[in-house]
Amino acid sequence: MKFRFIALFILLLGLAACSTQDRQSDPTAAPPAASSTVRPSATQPPTATSVLTATPAPTASPTILPTLRAPEVSPTVQEAEARSLPVAVERKMIEIEWEVEQFRGLDATTGITRTFMTREELKEYLVDEFDADYPPEEVAADVRVLAAFDFVPPDFDLRQVLLDLYATQVLGMYDDERDTFFIVGDDDFDLMDRMTFAHEYVHGLQDQHFQLDTFIDDDTMSDDQVLARMALVEGDASLAMSEYLMRHIGELTDDDLAALDGEEVAGSDKALAAAPPIIRETMLFPYIAGLDFVAAIQAGGWDAVDAAYLAPPASTEQILHPEKYVAGDEPEAVSLPPLTGTLGAGWSLVDSDSLGEFQTQLYLAGWVDDDTATTAAAGWDGDRYAVYAQEDEDVLLFVTAWDSDEDLQEFVAAYDLYAEGKYRAAATRETGDALWWEMASETTVLAWAGNRAVLVVAPDAETAERVLVEVRS
Repeated sequence: MKFRFIALFILLLGLAACSTQDRQSDPTAAPPAASSTVRPSATQPPTATSVLTATPAPTASPTILPTLRAPEVSPTVQEAEARSLPVAVERKMIEIEWEVEQFRGLDATTGITRTFMTREELKEYLVDEFDADYPPEEVAADVRVLAAFDFVPPDFDLRQVLLDLYATQVLGMYDDERDTFFIVGDDDFDLMDRMTFAHEYVHGLQDQHFQLDTFIDDDTMSDDQVLARMALVEGDASLAMSEYLMRHIGELTDDDLAALDGEEVAGSDKALAAAPPIIRETMLFPYIAGLDFVAAIQAGGWDAVDAAYLAPPASTEQILHPEKYVAGDEPEAVSLPPLTGTLGAGWSLVDSDSLGEFQTQLYLAGWVDDDTATTAAAGWDGDRYAVYAQEDEDVLLFVTAWDSDEDLQEFVAAYDLYAEGKYRAAATRETGDALWWEMASETTVLAWAGNRAVLVVAPDAETAERVLVEVRS
């Protein structure tokens, strides 16, 4: 998907990232005539197994937003796909397709179907998809994990926030199983539509050449790996979109510029600002950090970007620090012991996964300033978390690995500030390798040894102690 905020970001701030190096064909050559290419403008509705490029499938996880999968029958989509495109719009689409193929260096192996969907149709479509593929029990599990990390309150209405965000932020959707994408808007095909079209068309080319449905697989990859691969996919499309814009910057009309200053932008900004940072920043990460990452890789030409799909980034650490990707700095594997026996009857695992450098930074930023959080997270070398629940009680276990003792100590110092801000109190106990905060309804302990830190948040000190002993044994 393409978000309106990102289109504005690239237009206003991202032009310097555009590159004209190593173009693989003559950019001055004439595009093919509209009649020489058959591009169908209407198809059957996407199947229930379709995967959109926005996110992987929903899991009980605080890190990734749920996939929007098309229902088997969707009148909204049928109506949208049944529309015929105006001749002028069809011709402009073909010109953009040809131009993007030329400078991106990827040829379409088959036609990629495209059409328009109104924003009202999108809202109805999203409700149907959420009802079908994001059931209440999965929403509740996600909220439980988010709340365990203090990202949201326990009664947070995650479903509604996501619906509001998608309904206002989505500009286009690409269905990688049917080589089909939708542009959200009317058929006047203004500047925003053309930029979105270029972005989504790159997704179509990526899918044909790199098989997006298997490139991003949340069944076998950690959330952090998925987010890193999403950054490559979206950064690639965003950089190509900005190059398309740069090529046509001198052609922009007053109407084009006015398209960036409409009421929809103000509405979308409101929904984006209302979302908690874990959702807002994770949604934007593949586009903003991904754009920077791909721009660094593309300094070696678009062939270097293509090569990244064969050796993809392994973590958000590599996205935030492209030099670590180039150096092959892989995350350290972190494993956790099962705690159901340690915790006793009634406790069950809600979710276990990896937070990654980026979201570790977001976690710390909940109670410390951004600079401190960024510096403390920068030495990240791996992590694993697990959240267990019993009725209204939760246990969070979060084990992190760090590049050096200095990096470990920076994290410890930052978390000390985090806990002091959260509890409005200094640590109640302190030993040479552990800090304790023992409150009436919650106990937190941070312990460290070697290059690892162990964080336990539990309902009481006894439970926290049992978990800590199990992890350290």
